[in-house]
Formats: sequence, structure tokens, C-alpha cells
Amino acid sequence: MEIKNKDAYDRIFLDRFGDISKITLSNIKKYRIRIDLGEDLEDESKAKQALKRSNAVLDFCFKGKGIWLQIILWDNDGLTALKNAGMNPDEADKSFEWNEDDYNILYLYYEEYSFQKVLPLALSVINYDLTFTPSANITCYFVDFGEPVIVNIYDDRGCDIYSTNGEFADAVNACFSSWLN
Repeated sequence: MEIKNKDAYDRIFLDRFGDISKITLSNIKKYRIRIDLGEDLEDESKAKQALKRSNAVLDFCFKGKGIWLQIILWDNDGLTALKNAGMNPDEADKSFEWNEDDYNILYLYYEEYSFQKVLPLALSVINYDLTFTPSANITCYFVDFGEPVIVNIYDDRGCDIYSTNGEFADAVNACFSSWLN
């Protein structure tokens, strides 16, 4: 299925993941893995560890695959903040935007994942609560419909990984067992 707009994205999202929240994965019990990113470290050490672990998790889930980014921009200046962090939506292979009542959603697709492409997003989320720059008030789902898997780095403390594929969830658990929350 070709995804060209929000309706097509929503149909395949529902087909692959069911009727789950597009804002948080925290309510999901089965096949959701919560990983500690920053643990009990402080300030810059916490941010560096969270970024390093985010890189490892995202590489494990998406390396060599295409990736969709569903980015909720909670503030009017969210897109500007992401651009200031180094994100260039024009470099995506596909993109479209949707306006909700209280926020905007930016959908980006890259035919091949690389951490460098998503680094501004990870850094912005991790830095936001720590009040470091660059940062942006966003929620981002990193999505692969093929596996299917979603990663949501929710802040400097951790991330949730959800897959309807039990074998993939088990592989994530095994690979990151020492980081599990």
C-alpha cells in the first residue's frame, strides 16, 4: 500500500498495530518493552547516555529498513525548533502534514534509516525536560510497518518499543535485557 496522506497512513497503522494511542505507548501491556535510557545519572552524563542508548535501540529496530516518523508538534514553534536542531523535513523521501485542533503532525518517510537522519529528533526529545538545547516539545513515533515496530523515546529517562511480532519483542528483550525497566 502506497502511503501518500494521513488517511492511508492511519489505515496501515491500524492494520499493523491495532487501535492504539498515537501519543503514548505506555498503556500497552503485551509486547511493549520499556528501556531505561538515562537511568540515575545527572545532567550532561544522563543526556549522553540516553542518546547513546537511543542510537543502539533505533539501530537494532530499523537498520537497513525504511522508517516512518510520526512527529507531533505540540508548540507552534516545534518545526522551527526541529530545524534549529538540524532536522530538514525537505530531505525526507516522503512527507505530509496534518493539522489537529491542538497540534500539528508531521509525517516523514526515509527509504533507508540512519541514526544521523533521526539524531535531531532523538536529541530534541532527550534534551527537552533537561532544558538543554537543542530541544523541541514533540512526541515522535519511529515506525516500521514491515516488522511491525514502533519506538517512542518519551524523554531522557526512557523509551517504549512495541511490536505485534512476539519474536521481535523477544529479540529486543534479549538484546537490551540489562537496560529493561
